[in-house]
Amino acid sequence: MRDDYQNAKKIGDKYKASALLKGKEPYLPSLETEIEDISTYKEIHVGIAEIPLDMIVGTRTTGRQNAFAGNFMPLIAEDSEFAMKWSNLYDAQLDEGLRDPVKAYEYKHRFYVQEGNKRVSVMKYMKAVSILADVTRLMPPRTREPESVAYYEYVDFNKVTGLFEIVFTRPGAYQELAEMAGQNLTDPWPDEKVETLRD
Repeated sequence: MRDDYQNAKKIGDKYKASALLKGKEPYLPSLETEIEDISTYKEIHVGIAEIPLDMIVGTRTTGRQNAFAGNFMPLIAEDSEFAMKWSNLYDAQLDEGLRDPVKAYEYKHRFYVQEGNKRVSVMKYMKAVSILADVTRLMPPRTREPESVAYYEYVDFNKVTGLFEIVFTRPGAYQELAEMAGQNLTDPWPDEKVETLRD
């Protein structure tokens, strides 16, 4: 619906204007500009999963970042092909739901979209909680720093639970959670244990 695109664009324009007044970056962050030598980072394909929309913060490349404000709302003119495609996706979500997963990279607990920025924009506008994504994890260099140790524990936790949204920054916290649940960080958790955490 074109009215919804107009409303979404107004939200995006407001965000952009506010960010500029505060001297902040008004557009989506790009992973390839945040990480030097990104091509040297190891990639691990995680697979298809529901990921929290509030953990999607930017784009994988710089190509589309200026089409969206930093809150993923659109900035392109209302009479553009971009606007028409956004509106068509909005209608498709209302009619039958968006079934194709977006392609996203996870890096340090945050997601960056490679393909599907408009779908993410539509779902964020509709205040959805999650979106289906084909996830690849970009592994940061492993160090002895607490942040690095905790992140690698997060990776182990994600492997056995499939959960992305539980984030600890203190080393050992995931092991403590596993012990409280009567589980470990090496074997897949039963569905009921995962759902208890999810709730």
